[in-house]
Formats: sequence, structure tokens, C-alpha cells
Amino acid sequence: MSNVQGPQRYMVGDIIRVELDLEHRTNLGRVFVAFTNETDPLTEFYFEATPLPEERQAGEVKTSRIVLENPVPPETVPGIYTLNRVNVFSVGGRLARLREEDLSEIPGKSFEVVEEPAEAPAVSGLRFLD
Repeated sequence: MSNVQGPQRYMVGDIIRVELDLEHRTNLGRVFVAFTNETDPLTEFYFEATPLPEERQAGEVKTSRIVLENPVPPETVPGIYTLNRVNVFSVGGRLARLREEDLSEIPGKSFEVVEEPAEAPAVSGLRFLD
């Protein structure tokens, strides 16, 4: 049996949570992450956070783990979305742009948005409450 697993799947109304590890020298002010739809490159899914990161320091380099979350809105185009860019703003306002070539080695950098199921829900129980 193959243990190959596809991208995480979501539908409208689900909340997508992404954990991002950053190594940096500046103090972080804001992080912006964009995923692009593979079949429609003009369609993107965004995350933004003003981090209060947990930082571990090794010499001058800090490592921060940032959790970003965003609900899938009704207008989201179904398809596979792949990490396209990460923009990091320092507290002092300096912008660092990480593009596809900087992000190419990151494993599991895609997720899929699927169509909402068409079938009606089924009643599985009923209780009268006091």
C-alpha cells in the first residue's frame, strides 16, 4: 500500500490554520502569506498575522513559530492552492519578500478547496430539553 497523502482538503466555512516557522534577525511586525490557485494564477488565498511569536534565540538568529488562520469564504474558487509568497514586515517597517524560488524546498506547501457537497443533511436525532 502506498502512504502517499495529498494536500489537506477544506470547503467553504472551514477554518484553515497554518503554522509558519521563520528564522530572522529583526523583530517581527507583520506577516503576510499568499497561496495561488494552480489553475487560475490570478486567484489567491491570503493569511495575515501580527505576531506575538515564541522566539528561540541561537546567537543573533531568532526562530519564531507563527500561527495564521482564515476561514474559507463562500466566493473561494475550488482547486489546489500552493504557497506563492511570504512578506515579512519588521517592527521598523522593513519589508522582506520571499517568493516561489525562496519557498521551493518547503514540503507540504499546498492545500485544496473542494466544492461544498450538494446532498441535504439527515436528521440523526431529536431530544426535548428541560
